[in-house]
Amino acid sequence: MFALFNLRASSRVAPLRHLHTVTTAPRFNIAFDIDGVLIKGKQVIPQTRRALELLQENKISYVLLTNGGGMLESEKADQLTKKLGFYVNPDHLIVSHSPMRSLVPKYRDANIMVVGGQGSACKHAAHNYGFKNVVTPEEIHSVHPSVCPISTCETRAVPWTEKGLENVDKPVDAVMVFHDSNDWGRDLQVCLDALVSKDGKLGTIKDSDQLHNTKQTVPIYFSNPDIVWANEYPVPRFGQGTFRVCLEKIYQNLTGQPLEYITYGKPMRTTYEYAESLLDKIDPLPKGPDGQPAKRTVYAVGDNPYADIAGATGYGWSSVLVRTGVFRPKGEENHHVHPATTVVDHVEDAVRWIIARENMKNK
Repeated sequence: MFALFNLRASSRVAPLRHLHTVTTAPRFNIAFDIDGVLIKGKQVIPQTRRALELLQENKISYVLLTNGGGMLESEKADQLTKKLGFYVNPDHLIVSHSPMRSLVPKYRDANIMVVGGQGSACKHAAHNYGFKNVVTPEEIHSVHPSVCPISTCETRAVPWTEKGLENVDKPVDAVMVFHDSNDWGRDLQVCLDALVSKDGKLGTIKDSDQLHNTKQTVPIYFSNPDIVWANEYPVPRFGQGTFRVCLEKIYQNLTGQPLEYITYGKPMRTTYEYAESLLDKIDPLPKGPDGQPAKRTVYAVGDNPYADIAGATGYGWSSVLVRTGVFRPKGEENHHVHPATTVVDHVEDAVRWIIARENMKNK
């Protein structure tokens, strides 16, 4: 049995500076969060490049598992490649709404309202996943400005086309929040309109008895439960989870009923199942004597105890909590609610700690 207590105690990872290499063929993988781990707002965290180089040198397969999104995985990968100066394979990237691909068979021909993101990026992603009919709050607002009179309809460089707006007046069959809202007032209003409508027809509302005594008929899905996230601002910012909390409160105040919803993203199990299926393709495990693949060892590196660490622990992965994002302890302590396997200063220390731990296991 290796001396786990020594590794757990090495939160500063000072003794691990020279442990660069995995001594045997790696049989483990790493899942990295992005915001607060590799980048912070518009800035790349200084230790990120060396951490990625260590992975490349040691032929360690990894995925990027983020609660961010708002665009196609290929577009996000291109964006990250330019920012990091290090190639990011889009096939190794999971954004918050990636697991929502599983909803396509159910809603392929339905009219879905996609919320969040810049411009039509999320609509484009939804179409790419296979959803045929997509409408956005921005499109609804442009056709019906009085839907949210306190918000100003955005001026578009490319004018709307008739085809682009063809789904505006069709009943909404489901609401899918792909990314953070850019206009909370408008998007909360339009989401609520769909939830309390008669069979998804915007501009209608159930009668009082139905409103207060029946369940909602339009389902809603969220891609990200994060209440806060970290950028370059000194304290964490509201995330999609806060938007959901606001919508829950408004819906309950209006109807007397709890909002029913399904959430993806970390720490939800469906996201980890999706990540593991991706790792099975990237780095297939050899089969054991019984013909079944060996159990996969995965380390999650994150900055948010309530998302990254809680999700990893709940799924049976080991976890490394970095101090460069949401988690900001006063000293050397672990998180009091969702303790990680270990706590380190930054992502390079996380990679070195993982390599050291795996080397010790193989001695």
